[in-house]
Amino acid sequence: MGRRITLGTVVPFTQAGYQVYFTNRAPGLPPTTTFADLAASQAEGIREHFGGGPVDVLGHSTGGSLVLQLIADHPDVVRRAVAASAAYRLGPVAKQAQLDLLHKMERDGRFHAQVLVAGFTQNKLLQRLLAVPMRLAPLLIKASRPSDPIAVLRAEDGFDVYDRLPSIQTETLVICGARDYFWTPEMFAETAERLPHGQLVMYPKAGHAIVTMKQFFADVMAFLR
Repeated sequence: MGRRITLGTVVPFTQAGYQVYFTNRAPGLPPTTTFADLAASQAEGIREHFGGGPVDVLGHSTGGSLVLQLIADHPDVVRRAVAASAAYRLGPVAKQAQLDLLHKMERDGRFHAQVLVAGFTQNKLLQRLLAVPMRLAPLLIKASRPSDPIAVLRAEDGFDVYDRLPSIQTETLVICGARDYFWTPEMFAETAERLPHGQLVMYPKAGHAIVTMKQFFADVMAFLR
């Protein structure tokens, strides 16, 4: 399923003529890893592989947070940035859900997806129904190196670029769904407003999983071009 989602995200850009590099965190992260460390690793990779860039970058959710950290710390490697389903810091629901996930992963090394349901719907009945299949995730998904996602969860808990946004000169698209309850609509809007060259696209009826929507691709490609 993860492979299908990844390909569903990448393929429309390749079909439009882009060369896409799908990146992940480096393996073997120390427990003291910060979000600035993760951004520095991405910037180093861009400089080494592309001769310094700049390149277009797109990140979704935690990846979107990383995009904002990257343009705050290493704007020289980025031409245009797309922060999808992310804001200047974790929203209240996202912060609590990730802390719950962190503690459970520290306990058994498994991905307890059911702690994330509050970010997908505010309806209590739907939350209970959605939690049923999501409880299968710990049985199906076990991280081969749990210390790495644990390190990233800890790092993102301390992520906050709110005060730095006005100094970022990178053209940035903040793209999101109004029904993404991990954050608030106000946080998405404020992120774009505080960026000197920020743009906001918010889909009124969409939630967190916007990266396979046809309109998402159309809006992102229009921005990048």
